[in-house]
Amino acid sequence: MPQPAEPPAAAPSWRAPGRARLERYWVLAVLTWSLVRISAVDVWLTGYGVDPWIYAVVDLGSSLPYAIASARTLGALVDQRFRRATAWGALAAVSFVAPDTYIVTAGRALPWGTYVVVGTVAATAATLAVRSGRAQVAARRAALADRLAVEPG
Repeated sequence: MPQPAEPPAAAPSWRAPGRARLERYWVLAVLTWSLVRISAVDVWLTGYGVDPWIYAVVDLGSSLPYAIASARTLGALVDQRFRRATAWGALAAVSFVAPDTYIVTAGRALPWGTYVVVGTVAATAATLAVRSGRAQVAARRAALADRLAVEPG
């Protein structure tokens, strides 16, 4: 008697244990970096009209959405769900620039070096995130292809 065909494998999900664990680590890393940035603003920019408490609210308030959205953007790209990746990516982009936007708009007579530092840090972080994300997407797609090639059926 012929065996029934197996149902197709379900697409990976963000609730998969491995992805959920990586997402939690990423959220922790982003929140830790947020605390470093808040401390830097408190030390160097309070005399220029940047309120460290307001900055802390903006930075912490945007860090969690940024961390989750950037992680899920990568997952959607790995899964080749481009519409979902675009939506998560838009949220990640807005969340990423919110703290720096507050510094630039709230600061009064900021030294030119502040703009250089803020711009350099933002550009470097964005570049590293894109490069790392591309590498992770490629590696995860290769691993998924290898796994699918090994599984019978």
